[in-house]
Formats: sequence, C-alpha cells, structure tokens
Amino acid sequence: MNTKLSLVAILLAGAMVTGCSDDDSETIYVCENGSEVSSPDECPVTEPGDPTDPVDPPAIDGPFVHAGRTIVDGAFYSATSPANEYDPLRDWENTMPAGYKEMRNASYPWGTTVYDSAENGEELWMGTISNGWCVWPYQNIGMPIQLTTFESETTGCSVPGTTGTPSQIFIYNFRTGEKEVIHESMLTSGGPEFTEAFKPINNTYGFRAAGTVGDLVFVAGHWKTTENQGRLRLFVFNAKERSFIGYRDIVGDTTRRFRTLEHPDGTTGFYTLVGAETGMTQAGDGPTQLLRWVGTQDDPFAGGNVDLGRGNDLDPLTTVGWDVVSTQLDNDTAPDGVQYGMVGDWRQFTHTDDTERLIMSASAHPFVYKDGERNNKFKESVILISDPIPAAGYTVDNQLTFREVFGMDQYDPDTKGRWGAKWGTSAINDGFMYFGTYHQGTDAAYKHFAKADPELFTELTGLDPHDYSVIDANKEVNHKEFMINEWRATSIFRIDLNNIDAVSEGDTSKVELLYGYETMQVNDGNGWKAIPNKLGKKPTHGEAGMGNPGNVYSWTSIAKDGKLFWGFFDAFSGLHDLLFDAYAGEYMLFDGIVFQNSEWKNQMANNPAMWMYEYTKTEMEVNGLADEFIPGGDLAIIEADGKARKLTTNGFGNQCSNGVRNVVDIDDKLYFGTSTWCNVGPTSGLEFYQYEPSLDK
Repeated sequence: MNTKLSLVAILLAGAMVTGCSDDDSETIYVCENGSEVSSPDECPVTEPGDPTDPVDPPAIDGPFVHAGRTIVDGAFYSATSPANEYDPLRDWENTMPAGYKEMRNASYPWGTTVYDSAENGEELWMGTISNGWCVWPYQNIGMPIQLTTFESETTGCSVPGTTGTPSQIFIYNFRTGEKEVIHESMLTSGGPEFTEAFKPINNTYGFRAAGTVGDLVFVAGHWKTTENQGRLRLFVFNAKERSFIGYRDIVGDTTRRFRTLEHPDGTTGFYTLVGAETGMTQAGDGPTQLLRWVGTQDDPFAGGNVDLGRGNDLDPLTTVGWDVVSTQLDNDTAPDGVQYGMVGDWRQFTHTDDTERLIMSASAHPFVYKDGERNNKFKESVILISDPIPAAGYTVDNQLTFREVFGMDQYDPDTKGRWGAKWGTSAINDGFMYFGTYHQGTDAAYKHFAKADPELFTELTGLDPHDYSVIDANKEVNHKEFMINEWRATSIFRIDLNNIDAVSEGDTSKVELLYGYETMQVNDGNGWKAIPNKLGKKPTHGEAGMGNPGNVYSWTSIAKDGKLFWGFFDAFSGLHDLLFDAYAGEYMLFDGIVFQNSEWKNQMANNPAMWMYEYTKTEMEVNGLADEFIPGGDLAIIEADGKARKLTTNGFGNQCSNGVRNVVDIDDKLYFGTSTWCNVGPTSGLEFYQYEPSLDK
C-alpha cells in the first residue's frame, strides 16, 4: 500500500512548494489526486494494478542482436515525490502500483569482467553506476543547478534521487537470459558482511572496475573520507561458490581496469592501476601506481605493501594483498621526480622487437595548475610505453619503467585549456596502435582554463573562476563564444608500431591524425585566433567526433578477428529530451525540500547546454550529417586505412542510449554495453547488444 504525497509539507521562507491554510495555523497536505487533507494518512491509497503489457523493442539498427536490458528496480511517480520506490529484489512486473512507471536506475556498465564457470559457462560480472546522466548536464555542460530536477516521459532526475540510489553489482548469463543482482540472501556465505561492506559506498560512487583471477572476482567501488580523500573499496567474491570473501580499502582516487598480464616466462600476474583524479569530487591527491596482486585463492588479502606510509584507515597490521610495483608513475620523492594523473586505459602488446610491453594513457594530473601557476612536477595527458615486461612480471624489486610516447601538448596549441583533455580508449590492431581523446564538456573548458588563468577566464566569460554561478550578464556573448571555442570533440590517432620508438624520441611526423582538428581556436589574452594543430597536419578522414561535436569521448574499443570496433559517448543525446520535452518547474537539492522555479523555461532556453546544442546542430548540418543529429550513441568499425565505417548512429535503434561504455567477449561473441540517459519507462536502463557478423554486409 502506498500513501502518495506530491510534496513534503515543510515550510521554508515561503519558497518551498507546500499547502497552508489561510491563517498558517495548519499544514495542508496535497495528495497526488489533488485533494487537500490535514494528515498524509488521509490521502487515498492506490492498490497495485495489473502489470502493463510488455512493449515490443524497437527495430535494431545495425548488425546486432538485442542481448539484454537491466532489471526494473523501482517504481517512479514524479521527480519530487517522496513515494518513489527503490527495491531491486521486488518483482515489479507483477506488483507495479497503478499510476507509476517502471524505473531502471542502472545507467551503464562501469566495471565488467568475465568468469568462466564450469557449471554455467561464461558469465558477465558487472558493476554499475546509477543515474549517471542525471548529474551530467549540471556537472559537465553548464546547466544551472535549478535544472537538476527534471522529468519527462523517459527521465526522472533529482539530486537526492541520484545520490540516494545505490549502484549495483550484477551477474548476467547471455545464453540463458538470467540476471541476478548480488545481495545478502543470494550469497552462499558472507551475506551480512557484504551488506555491511556495502554501506559506505551505497549512495553515489558506483563500481568502476572489475576483474577475474581464478575463481575470484574483484570489484572496485569509489568512496571518500570526510576530507575528500579518495578511497577504493575492493570487494572480493568467490564466483564458483557464489560467496563474499571480504574487502579491503586502499588509498586511491580511481581505478579503471584490472588486467591479467602474460609474463615472458609463461607465468601470469593480476594487476590494477590506481590514479589521481577529481572527477568524483575527490581532493585529487591520491597516488598513481601499478599494483600487483600477491594474495592467493584461499587468502586473497595475504601480503602486500600497498598501504605503507599512506595512512590507511584500516588496522596497519591488516594486509591487503597488493604490492606497489611502479615508483616512476608517482615519483614524488626524487628531486626531479614527476607525477602522472590516472591511467584510463592500458593494454599489453607485442612490440616489433618481440618483447611484451604495456601501452598506457595517462591523464593530466589534477595539480598541473593551481591558482594560475604552472607546476611542471605534474604532467599533462600523455601516452606512455613501458620497457619490456620483466620475465616474471612486475615486483617490488623489478618495477614498471616506461617512457613517454605522445602528449596532448604535441597536438593542442591551447596551453590554457588543453590540460583538461584526457586520453580515452586505446587499441592495438593489425600492427597499429590507435588512441582517442576524452573531453569532459565544461569540466574541460571551464574548470581547467579557470585554474590556468583565473583573470583571463573572468575577462572572457564574465564568470567568477571559483564560483560559476556569479555571472556578469553583460558578457553573455563572450561566455557563449568561450564555450564554443573551448569545446573539443574526440580526436583519433594511430601510430604504426614500427614507428613507436621514433615517435617516442620526438618524431611526431609519424603520428597519424585520423579524425581531429586542423586548427583550434586559442585565446592567450589577445583575442581568439585559429591556430594550426601542433602536428601541422590535416585530419586524414574527417573532423573531430567524426563530424559530431557531441562525440566527446572515445569510450571503448576492441580488436577481434582483424576488426577494430570504436564506441563513443555522445554528450548531447539526452539534451534533445531535456531541453525541449522535460519539465523542471520545481527543484529538490535535499530530500523532501522542494522549491518552485518559475524561470525554468527561460533557463532552459539560455544556458551553455543550449548554446552547444544549437552550435552542434548547425555544425552537423554543414557537415552533411543533419540526419544524425538525433539521440543515440555511435559505434563504428575503423577500417585498415583508418577510415571509420559507422555501424549505428542512433544507439542500436534505442535513442535512450547515449554511448557504448563497455564491451565483453563471451562465448567468442562481442557484447556491447550501453550507457543511457533514460531511467523511466520500457526503453530505459543499460543494455547489451551482440554483434552478428552475418548481418554486417
């Protein structure tokens, strides 16, 4: 039974949306059917109705087969309703209350790994993040904070709704269609311990990385201390027994990948890379380190030096099972030592000299600039190549060493803003290394430029570099120009592996720019000027983002059977809905506290997201891609000559998709996992699509 109130009746200076009697002596509650009562218990109760008929899935675009969608985990009434429900274990298909919509909060598969079960075959273990799109427009496209509460036919977002919805860990079996969310009752042992371990991170930060070694599955979840210092909680499961073994906390802002490396002597090692980052509002002072697991199947936490000198919150006598094996990445002790930011992607490959190596994409360290001062101790975004992997792998005594291959400062001439750019996915295919960029919307344009040159930032935008809500209305045109000129879609490069050593020695003529910018708008205080890229090259096959400025992230890639698949994140897919179809007349920054916003339509029509939307629409029309300015993420195959062949530009036929976040190879088939801007209705939630070669004609 559900008693439904449209708004919480708490008064706050008359600005909150509540009902009051004429003399303010009694609080009046407004029920969802519009009736006014003096107590919430007097509201009519709606009994569950019959489940809605299933909706036929839309026609699939491209050579793919729909393989799965995440579960319905809640019931949605409105973005500000206290009666919205979340329960991933409930059978919502048969108990959905009348007047509610199905809700799928898992917005994309953040961390994925494959476990080969003797009983069940290959399974996908997946860590998710909930409602990721709900915060993106505010955090990364400059939307006003008053517009963080919005709803339409396919979305329902608010700050409390996002931060209050746990992320989840799933097990999928694509052969049987079975989906299972990990919870206390399904675990054969360790259930109560899992529930307790889950508490510190069950609100916001999600599960970003996962990996398998033997029967053990590791899943990494983000959380922060009260001082905003980053922590990674490493959950360990025995996948064969379906049990929770335990967890350890390590100091670190983020980790993106667990990988098993093949050592030259025939052994293997299980590794992860942690890195310094502020993307989850951490302080950014975490270490950047390669870690090797030194535990065992029976005792995954045995041994390890990872927390020495780092002041972990755990008992210092408690081991964690990981060794630091890479002083060079975070060399803050040597006089000339430098520090790198997080490593987003890293892969093993065979060099042309037949040695095994790593290729790594390091982002700019968060401390490159502080208050307008450049600190060369901290590195900008750069591609790294390791020296040969030691015979028995990396150890405390035989650590990772490497050299730089190619940096963002060798491509983008904008010294003020370019350090906000990161390297995205990378891949090795047919003798070439491919890599792309990631530009995090206004997080790249605003926040990094503002740190590099606060005074020039204010001059160009009218914004306070420390508080973007303080706006000089007389400089709106300047602000718009700044936004457009500092925006970067993803650029894609490749290097012949035969030339990688020459590039590392400084010969950038051997770097191919497949898609990118011939010139970039730069303002060093003397006006905006079109400056050639520092490679001095015209893109071989087309403009950045493959002609779509919304494609800001080369997000995931995989090479299989000679084919290189390249997936993007489209920053604007959800804006078609948000800017024109969503309602944002109320906003809720704290649970139960709702404010009216009579200016929401004007704010929707005039903010940086709208500026970029209109700019992108015009650019795509000029590029002959007007038909592709629609919601839905892009996936392409990059052919032997480096030119992309687009497989889908509309999210596989589901416009709720705004990108391809992960890909897994299961039973010798590729399954592409999508991100989504929709969390309400039958097409919401993350999905998987299987690539079917016979359909690719």
